[in-house]
Formats: sequence, structure tokens, C-alpha cells
Amino acid sequence: MRNQTTGASSAATNPAGQATRPLAVQERKRSFKGLRSMPLGDFLCLDLPRDTPLLGEVITRGSTGMLSAPRGLGKSLLSLTMGYAVAAGKSVRPWGKGIAAVVVYLDGEMHASTLQKRLGQLQRRDTDPATQELAKANLHIINRHLASDVIGYIDDEEGQHRIEALLPEGCALLIIDNLSAWTGNGREDASSFAPIKKWLGRLRAQGIAVLMVHHTGKRGGDQRGTSVHEDMLDYSILLSPDKRAKPRNGTCFQVQHTKLRELHPDLPELFRVAITTEDGVMGYRYEEPETENLVRDAEIAALFGKGLTGEEIAKKFGVSPSTISRVKARIKVPRKLAATSEAGDVEGSEHED
Repeated sequence: MRNQTTGASSAATNPAGQATRPLAVQERKRSFKGLRSMPLGDFLCLDLPRDTPLLGEVITRGSTGMLSAPRGLGKSLLSLTMGYAVAAGKSVRPWGKGIAAVVVYLDGEMHASTLQKRLGQLQRRDTDPATQELAKANLHIINRHLASDVIGYIDDEEGQHRIEALLPEGCALLIIDNLSAWTGNGREDASSFAPIKKWLGRLRAQGIAVLMVHHTGKRGGDQRGTSVHEDMLDYSILLSPDKRAKPRNGTCFQVQHTKLRELHPDLPELFRVAITTEDGVMGYRYEEPETENLVRDAEIAALFGKGLTGEEIAKKFGVSPSTISRVKARIKVPRKLAATSEAGDVEGSEHED
């Protein structure tokens, strides 16, 4: 048995003189009082509550998600729209209806006057006095431009505690706009994201859902920075420019779910959204490009027939390999054709837990 004064762990002995687990292990076990491993039989018998929806079945209590887009495309407008829907109990397609829960919008970039203008335009679209009142009570704003004191950043512990102290009681959803504005060290590597990841886990344990708004990289295909961002996400939403002309009084973009931890068969793989402002009222138009999808599916089937891999086809269409895999399953690519690209698909596909 090694001497404890050297800093090494020593083993304990039972009354029979047999060595038991090291003392350090026993101390750790005592520190997690009430927490234990569980046999499968016991686990399957647990009466576990279902996830509480906040906006349809994608944004739920304690969920963690990310919405990414190039600069200036409309990610703040979309996240505000989603937050308002959760707070007011309104619907926003294609995700579904909010439950009138407390939402906090953590804004790190906009001037307070700009944010006020946008929220006013958004609420004027809501013609129901009852849901307007719900939004006024449930949607809370934390704006760095308004703060008379330094709020802090989410990548250090002090800033995290300051932000948590500002959250109202019963907060169900925290929208962080945006990740770059609320981090202090300017780096986006895995080690820099580690304290944020730990904080997100703490918020999840409290039942607070988090939607992080983030910029895509210079090429526009993926969120900027480390892929560690994706590890604990329940969903990831990617906005990309629409090929059609941009409206003079707003913006339009394509929306794609690049990660969904749960299956949502009713959720379209790809759709369009246009957000415009007319006479001081913010409009929201949702469009599912069904005809375009049929054409695209035929093109994908033809490319599989030519022997291209799923990864090669994904690059050609500017989508994730997992999207191509879902299309391949839906259009039932013949086994012989799929086999020609199997090696490439396995190597390049995204695995979603």
C-alpha cells in the first residue's frame, strides 16, 4: 500500500484483510450521495416524464440548440420570431405552437432603439390582445447596450453567474444572440468552448432551454468555429441565402435542420422563410418548396446512378451528407446503385445520436 503523504491513493482493507476499492474512489462515491448506476431492468421501469414542448416538439424544456447563418441574413429576426411565439403562445411554421412560457432574449449586439423597433414591428403582427399581453409579460430583454454596468460573458464563471442572476423566475427559454458577442476571449476552439459547454449543462439541469445564435464560417456552409459546438445540441438550424431575389423590404432564406436528436417526420427537410416589414408590421411567410424537392430528388437519384457518393452529392447541393442519406432512403435508391457509393457514404455521413 502506497504512502498517502506522497499524494498517491491508498487502498482500504475490509475486516478480513482483503483489499477493497481505493479510498479516493470511496470518497467520490460518498460525494455523489443518492446517485448510482442502475441496472437496465430498473431503468426501463422508471416512470419518466415526457419532454415538455416549448415550440412544437423540437424546442423543449432543457433542450440546447443552435441557429446559424451568414451575417445580415436574418438570424436575429428569426430567433426573435421564435422567442415571441414561445412567450405569447403563438404558432410559427413549421415548428408549431408556443406554450406561453417565460423567454429571455440576451442581446449582445443591437442598439436598444433598434431592438425596440424590431419588437414593436413583431408585436404589431399579433392582432390578438390576449396573446399580446402574454408576450408583454413573458418576453424579457437583456440588452448589453442598455446595461449601466458590465454584464459579463458566458465563457467565464463570473459572467455566467451575473447573467443567471438576471434571469426571471420560471425562465423556460434563453436565447443568446449571438455567441460571438457574448464570449470574451475571441477564440472559437474546443478549449474556449469548454466552460460554455459546462454552463449549458447546468442550465439544462435547471430545465432551462437554450437557443444560441451564431455566425456561419466564411464559406457559409457550417457554423463558425469548433465542431464541439454540435456535441451537446439537440437540434441545429442552418440558414442559407435563397437563390431568388431578396425582397426590398426584408430578407428571405432557406432553412435546413442539420441536426435533430429525435425523429420528426412531419418536419420538412428544407423550406423557405421570408421576413418583411410593411407599414411598421413585420410579416412572416413560410414556404415548403415541394415542387423543387421533387426535382431535386430526381437529380439526386440520377447522380447516385452515375456512381457519385453521398458526400459528393451533398457538396454539389450545398447540404449535409445526412440530408442526402434521408433523401436516398425516401426515394428508395436501388440497392445496386446505393452499393456503388456505400464506402463514400459511410466515410462522409454525419452520425446523429
